Amino acid sequence: MKAALVTPFVSHLPLYPSSYVGYGAAVLKERFELDVIDLNADIYFKNRNRLRKLLYNIDREQVIFDEFDLYPLYYKLMKGVEKEYGKIPWGQYRAVFVTIPAWFVNVPTENVLKLTHVIRKEAPDAEVFFFGNSLGSWTDQKRLKENGIKVVHLNDLFELNPMNEPVDYDSLPTPLYEFGRKYIFDIIPIRFKHGCTWGKCKFCSLAKGWNSGYKERSAKRVIQEVEELDRKYNPIMFVCNDNSITGKNLLEICRLLEGVNKPWGAMGRADLTKKEIAALHKAGCTVVYFGLESGSDRVLHEINKGISSRQMSYFVKELYNNNIMPAPSFFVGSPGESESDFEKTLEFISDHRDYLDMINVYPLAMTPASEFSIAHKQPNREIFIRLAKLINLCTGLGMRVCVGEQCSEYAIIKEPYPCDVTY
Repeated sequence: MKAALVTPFVSHLPLYPSSYVGYGAAVLKERFELDVIDLNADIYFKNRNRLRKLLYNIDREQVIFDEFDLYPLYYKLMKGVEKEYGKIPWGQYRAVFVTIPAWFVNVPTENVLKLTHVIRKEAPDAEVFFFGNSLGSWTDQKRLKENGIKVVHLNDLFELNPMNEPVDYDSLPTPLYEFGRKYIFDIIPIRFKHGCTWGKCKFCSLAKGWNSGYKERSAKRVIQEVEELDRKYNPIMFVCNDNSITGKNLLEICRLLEGVNKPWGAMGRADLTKKEIAALHKAGCTVVYFGLESGSDRVLHEINKGISSRQMSYFVKELYNNNIMPAPSFFVGSPGESESDFEKTLEFISDHRDYLDMINVYPLAMTPASEFSIAHKQPNREIFIRLAKLINLCTGLGMRVCVGEQCSEYAIIKEPYPCDVTY
């Protein structure tokens, strides 16, 4: 029986394939004659000349804004998305599995429904399934079911109405990424575990919904998988897609990764020990993205970050001293953020200017299903004035500034690993 594994078009640039596509392809290939159609990558690929021009301009800017620099192209492409969807011969598939196209979880329900509408128009009898860690946050499980879309879990893509539980990556086959080089970077994602060791930040829902729970992997299985991916695809680098690399298995994984001899990046929390940071360096990790959020301990306490500004300072310096690029993210406009709190953020950045080449800044964004969103918290009214001040400070210090998470993903990878755009 023929089936398709598909991603809907979203605003995220196709920097590299998602781990959900890779694992999903490996599982589904064991049962179906499978076509992997990463529509998010395909649509950007078909508009590669526009994308190349956009990225060429971005590479030469000190300040990059998602809304101004990236989204204009997205909005232009959105106008023709349904036409692009319609070019796929959906009638040949008995089953279509839809999943997320990027490591981040923002797959709006409307994007899934729009794709499903086109599929059903040509193939009314095709079964449509959805799996991904955006359920319960960006993607509304109830609305999917109301529209006849069956929800499944990566742990068992053939069981309907599954339990919400952590992904057991060790039980899955090694991911497949044999669907063409339609991505901006020659990068393969890897996973050390499911979930975040903290998961309590009030503005964030990366540990909510179907992305909740925590499950570590066997270090030996992680390395076996990485070695298989390296032999098969030989990427320029790997990127760990964990919400945070903090975990009991980190030191053992780092020790085993030393033998792989391949650079990699990760996202973390500023709670790693000196020993863990040194182990990251020995294992080939050269960039860590992390939420620094604010230089004010009062704000850090209010958002329930669980880390002090002193710990943040130590973390930045320790990464830098171990030749790991610190890639911190700051926000302004937290509910109740005072002028004094904001000044402490400016002071923190100034005090650490020798350690930071690039920072990600943005007006506070409260993700769906976060504690702040549920409580209908509102950003501080001075939010955009403060954002402008923060940007001016950073540019004056010679730092590169990314306003928004999309451009920061691109610039973080581009900074330590410059390479030609792959089309």
